[in-house]
Amino acid sequence: MMSKLERRNQARQKQRLKRQVKAEAISIFSGQNGAPRHVAVVPVSNQVDPNAAISSLNESVDVTDGSAHGDLLRVRIDRFKQNVLYIPAKRDLISALDVCRLADFVVFVLPADETLDHDAQLLFRSVEGQGISNVVAVVQGLDKINPPKKRPQVLSSLKASINRFFPTLEKVHSLDSRQECANVSRGLCTATPRGIHWREDRSWMLIEDIQWPETRDECGQVSVTGIYRLSLPRLYLLGIKKKIR
Repeated sequence: MMSKLERRNQARQKQRLKRQVKAEAISIFSGQNGAPRHVAVVPVSNQVDPNAAISSLNESVDVTDGSAHGDLLRVRIDRFKQNVLYIPAKRDLISALDVCRLADFVVFVLPADETLDHDAQLLFRSVEGQGISNVVAVVQGLDKINPPKKRPQVLSSLKASINRFFPTLEKVHSLDSRQECANVSRGLCTATPRGIHWREDRSWMLIEDIQWPETRDECGQVSVTGIYRLSLPRLYLLGIKKKIR
């Protein structure tokens, strides 16, 4: 049986190890040139706009510009000294699955009418089955609900619906509130991503840009731009079937 001093030392060692693991998990995001945090923005209804949701989040932390690569938007949030890469998904199951497997955080954009149809439930079930990192839920258009005293009921109903699939979700945030948008942005910039087990077991890259050779020769060089995650011997490019050694 361990003595009181030994138990105390063991507890300190566990705390030190926990802090070390957390520091290593977020070290890739540190610094001016740190890797961006991947944030998938997934609409669960045709009534919501993921790009408008991204704009609301950026405006809440005084971000007015960013670097766009196709559908991707990369921004620097100086308030939290973090780079964020927003990846909006289309209202399509396959698109949502592809986007979510690349994400450190998944933001579901919900409609304010409280209705999560069969397609929305299928989306939640499929994403959960594939594996998902940190989940955030926001509602768009809450200010249009009248009378205003009904709005807390709407939030409660949406939270109950999404908790069936993601029971650890604590709150549904309103995109119509600048303060709540700022709170969401803070969480995206400061929380430690849980990651996805099958993804973290190998190296991978989200391709931000790709340039094909201008010549029509059989051989040529393809330039691929992105952040390389993990440092194992082999790299798998998500979206490209071939393996680079």
